[in-house]
Amino acid sequence: MVWIFLVVGLLIVFAIAAGFVGSEAFRLGHEVPAAIFDLDEAVETVADGLRDEAQARLTYDEVRTMLVAAIGHLHNKGLSALPGEEISLDADQDVTVVDDEAVAVVLGAVDTAKLDVTDEDAYAVLDGLLGYLRHIGALGPRAEP
Repeated sequence: MVWIFLVVGLLIVFAIAAGFVGSEAFRLGHEVPAAIFDLDEAVETVADGLRDEAQARLTYDEVRTMLVAAIGHLHNKGLSALPGEEISLDADQDVTVVDDEAVAVVLGAVDTAKLDVTDEDAYAVLDGLLGYLRHIGALGPRAEP
């Protein structure tokens, strides 16, 4: 008689555990993971991915300055959030970031910091940033013109 209660109890515990694990696995499988931006990793990845000529001209600090300006621009557009913040966009709200505007923001930061950076280098850093954001899963589909 004791064996029957033990077997039934074990089956009930197993069913509860299997149901919980299954529901959590389903939820996690259908939830988009958050893309975590690591500035140090981005600086290293972008700087190391530049052409040799640009690598010879730019320092890591200059790349960092440009990346901070670009990410600040995305934050001002509502497309990124600081730690502890939530992105403030509605699900049906479309936001487009124009290349010229992003380059202008980065070049403004370069001028403010009095860095000796060419326009081509700034564009290459932004292109590298987009590659890094794509790599970490932070970019959505490209908008059609």
